[in-house]
Amino acid sequence: MLAKRLLFPAVRQVVWETFEIPDRPDSYTIVAEALCSLVSAGTELAIYTGTHTNFTSATPTFQTIPFHPGYAFVGRVTAMGEGVPEHYPTLKLGQRVLLMAAHGTAAAVDVRQRPPVILPDAVSDAQGALMRMASIVLTAARVAPLQLGESVAVYGLGIVGHLAAQLFHLNGAHPIIGVDRIPARLEIAEEYGITTLDANDTDTPQAIRRLTDGRGADVVVEATGNPAVVTPALQSVAMGGRAVLLGSTRGPVDQLDVYTLIHRNRVRLIGAHEMAQGYDYAQGIRWSRAENLRLLGSLFASGRIRSDALISHTIAPDEALTIHEKLSTRPEEYMGVLIQWT
Repeated sequence: MLAKRLLFPAVRQVVWETFEIPDRPDSYTIVAEALCSLVSAGTELAIYTGTHTNFTSATPTFQTIPFHPGYAFVGRVTAMGEGVPEHYPTLKLGQRVLLMAAHGTAAAVDVRQRPPVILPDAVSDAQGALMRMASIVLTAARVAPLQLGESVAVYGLGIVGHLAAQLFHLNGAHPIIGVDRIPARLEIAEEYGITTLDANDTDTPQAIRRLTDGRGADVVVEATGNPAVVTPALQSVAMGGRAVLLGSTRGPVDQLDVYTLIHRNRVRLIGAHEMAQGYDYAQGIRWSRAENLRLLGSLFASGRIRSDALISHTIAPDEALTIHEKLSTRPEEYMGVLIQWT
């Protein structure tokens, strides 16, 4: 069968690519018809704009251009190879799954390389796509565990920052402080019970200290990926606290005062990249990416993670060719963008 998917053939270019999906999938392959997919305003947009660190790195982690964007694909299983039940005995035709696959009408995935996540009935298609982002975010909560009542400040209130605030709240944080420059994002955060600071007109490190009895936040999460935000984030950390780099920093940080902000303040600087965790581990090692996703399915299904305001735009496939340019030039107009395939 013929399917189509998005392709970045060059920086700031998006085209449709037609590709063939075999009628009889290979032994360990599943085929899924697309229901929806979530556009990433982080990695995906950085590749589109040419700002991803892989463009300048001497040791890039994956091919950057040409590139098939998308990694939060929700679809319905239409075919599977004979070896799939060996790995996923409960996976059935017709079930909805979350896959790491490109934006497109369908996907064929080797389950040994990109394991499918069976979605609970109580999880909507949109929530299923958001689970992919929440899996990335949960890495931050794993690398910076809390004591009940420790304070957390999150810089950047896009989807990643909002989910980080919610997950740290579930983990016992108090207060939760969110920082952004976009009024619509601050309004959503306030609806979700987050104490907000507008970075346009506030000295945010000082404001965070005022909200934490002069200490600074016990944990500060940098969720923007903007190198210019790293210094104010570090200035907001309490002595002996933790700074978590959750957003993939898009370049060097200019004139970082390591002595004052990290060394003398005894701050632990922690990278939180999802792929540093294994997908599954031997018995006795509790939290893998697979276990995180199972937990997140339960949290979304039960309503403990709120997602009602995180999708601002649902678009048709014919709008997909222009959405990355709109996200890069008018970010204040968007939160999450979902491509609805059926």
